[in-house]
Amino acid sequence: MGTGGLLEPATAAAGGSSTSSDAYRAALRAFGNVAEALGEVKDLDGLLHLIAMRICELTGVQRCSVYLRDEETGLFRGQVGHPGRVGDERIKRLVAGVPADRFTQEIVESKRPVVIPNALDDPRPIRSTMRAWNIRSMLGVPMVLRGEVIGIVFLDNEDERHAFPPSVCEIASTFADLAAVAISQARMTAELRKSVATVALQNQLLRRAAAMDDRLASLVLEGGDLRDIAVAVAELTGKPTAIHDAEHRRLAAAVPPWFDDEVLPRLLEPAYRTHPSVAEALDGVSGTRGGVIGPLPAAGLPQRFLVAPVTMRDEDCGRLVIMEYGSRFGALDLHIARRAATNVALELAAERRAVAAEWDARASLTADLIRGTRDAASLERRARYLGVDPAVPRVLCLITGDASSADGAPSAEAVSAVLPRTANGTGVLAASVAEGVVALLDLEAETSTLEAIADARGVVERALEALGGSGLAAAISTRCVEPADYVRAYGEARQVMSCLRSLVQGGEMRVLTADDLGPGRLLLASSNRADALRFSHDALGALLTNDDGTRDLLKTLQVFFDSGRSVRRSALVLGVHENTIRYRLAKIEEATGLAVATSSEDQLSAQLALLVLRLGGALPALPEAAT
Repeated sequence: MGTGGLLEPATAAAGGSSTSSDAYRAALRAFGNVAEALGEVKDLDGLLHLIAMRICELTGVQRCSVYLRDEETGLFRGQVGHPGRVGDERIKRLVAGVPADRFTQEIVESKRPVVIPNALDDPRPIRSTMRAWNIRSMLGVPMVLRGEVIGIVFLDNEDERHAFPPSVCEIASTFADLAAVAISQARMTAELRKSVATVALQNQLLRRAAAMDDRLASLVLEGGDLRDIAVAVAELTGKPTAIHDAEHRRLAAAVPPWFDDEVLPRLLEPAYRTHPSVAEALDGVSGTRGGVIGPLPAAGLPQRFLVAPVTMRDEDCGRLVIMEYGSRFGALDLHIARRAATNVALELAAERRAVAAEWDARASLTADLIRGTRDAASLERRARYLGVDPAVPRVLCLITGDASSADGAPSAEAVSAVLPRTANGTGVLAASVAEGVVALLDLEAETSTLEAIADARGVVERALEALGGSGLAAAISTRCVEPADYVRAYGEARQVMSCLRSLVQGGEMRVLTADDLGPGRLLLASSNRADALRFSHDALGALLTNDDGTRDLLKTLQVFFDSGRSVRRSALVLGVHENTIRYRLAKIEEATGLAVATSSEDQLSAQLALLVLRLGGALPALPEAAT
């Protein structure tokens, strides 16, 4: 399109022969060009450039800048400049209408064009701006729409004085008011386009959200585990994902299938979560909503992390963590994280119920085994269904608390947790009983029974230490090899516990086995401490005097029974001659009246008395080889 027709009114105006109608027609023609371009320009800046170019052509001025009002502040912010060398970036940094800018204030108040003949001497504009832009004369033209100034056009010839006669001001004002209509229309169109685009985007997001919800919901219906949930979240978000429990242990993790590297979120790993900046950031997203934290370069975490808490009935059960890697977080990532966290909570709840159901089944099996209330075939079927091999040799351990234990006996779950898992990875069979807790411990099949029970004793001692109760004690039965043995083992353990509680003083011995007591448990279990001590002193009181001679006799008597009543082995253990052993046995018979070398009845009495003394801590220590 040529410019001669557009410049004709301005040229005539400058020569004094133009009329108002000519100016108005010229402005209408220029506005017609702008209106035709409304459907073609792609953004507001493009329209403003066209307006600036046309008003320069109408007025015969070389340079123009367009400012639009900011609705929030009421100031006028620079938008575009003409010609192109003016530079939109410089214009966009400028603001008109500040308190010191009386030039703009006059334009807004009068709603009419305002001319500054000499910008360097006029007090109304900001002089530093005039000097920076080499402005000598300027015309400011308001763009008025419905009585409000929505923008201002500033016109000047760079580094030149220029006269702006009334006719030029009139044509510029007429065009500016028409341009205001175009700008308003363009803004409305842009808002409508934006609304349509927003609705379209929202619909797209809703469809994607529904599809993602369907996938996550299908995982629950199909019985997907935590690993499946992590894989689904990694694929849906396109980012590495990890699931942690309440103690920050990682339960599952996954990366998108198109990732070459196994890059996993490190936020809750021990080396990072204890850092002060990480701890503070995690506190900021505590609760039920979660959020985005990071980056945390001080902790060695340059990425951002999306954290979604996993909760069940206000109980903190863990966190789902997504790492911003490969692409930035999108609008749906938080929705996916929260939805997946709900799935994780459902899966953890299902696992809890399954564990509780299995625990109840195992505890029920244990109770039936020790009480003998079911037939052997039924017990064997139930054991195998629960992954328990009934043919594995075991001992029964009874753990109880005494009056000094504030909480009494621990729970069966607590006992099972501190005992080693079985060879197939399951916990030991345990159940609560009237006395405390019963646990069935597997024995090493490849070792002798005595060694296996000794190993079991060590396991139980460590378990008592882990449980921590000072008043806890444990009784261990003899070996069990079939379901019917557990009824007998339960009776043995109660007898052993009775002996331990009545005869052991000071808490020095916390674990006692049926083999420690031998047949003596049958007699001692029904005796009280006073009767047992009276019996032992009646039998061996002469050997309890505190002198070296009687201590040697008492020690020889212990070694003699521990050595299978063999004089030769006793001599080897004590490092003396065999005749010395015979001499000491004779001295024992002389002192106590018990023929321990020849009489089986006297041997039983002596052994039972020694057992009572040992439980009471009244015997001297034996040589290492004899224990």
